[in-house]
Amino acid sequence: MDRSKQALRALKAGTGTYDQFLETICREITEQIGSTRASVWMFTEPLRDAIECACLYDQRDGSVQRGAVLREEDFPDYFAAVTTSLRVVAPDAITHPATRAFDDVYFAPLDIRSLLDFVVLIGDRPVAVLCCEHCAEQKQWTQADSDYLQAMSSVLTFGLKQQERAAA
Repeated sequence: MDRSKQALRALKAGTGTYDQFLETICREITEQIGSTRASVWMFTEPLRDAIECACLYDQRDGSVQRGAVLREEDFPDYFAAVTTSLRVVAPDAITHPATRAFDDVYFAPLDIRSLLDFVVLIGDRPVAVLCCEHCAEQKQWTQADSDYLQAMSSVLTFGLKQQERAAA
């Protein structure tokens, strides 16, 4: 979490970019939790009926991707889960009720087997989803994994607020 906090300080000081901050968070999550991929998805405004990938880091090849969009109308069970329980813990993402709709279109092509998601709130408004994905084999998410993701959501919240202030 130290590098993410450093990236947050750089963002506040104007010496780092928002994209660098997000990438640092994603890299650090994969290292600390041991997931294959980590990403930050932003709820679209004003309806929050979709999430857009602000940053996805894949530790297998070091790639960073942005821009994919997931719509509530295509994945209603997932959106219901993240907006009501504010997290999804799916060691078997292929059969989990909230995530099984992703199997053919997302999980199978990328060999994703497990998913751990945590919703980031500003006030009581969901603004982002921190997502961990594990490929090739199922991962049994631990309480420590969930706790770490929750702590990283706090760091992300500070960065989002900084970004909002900079845009205002």
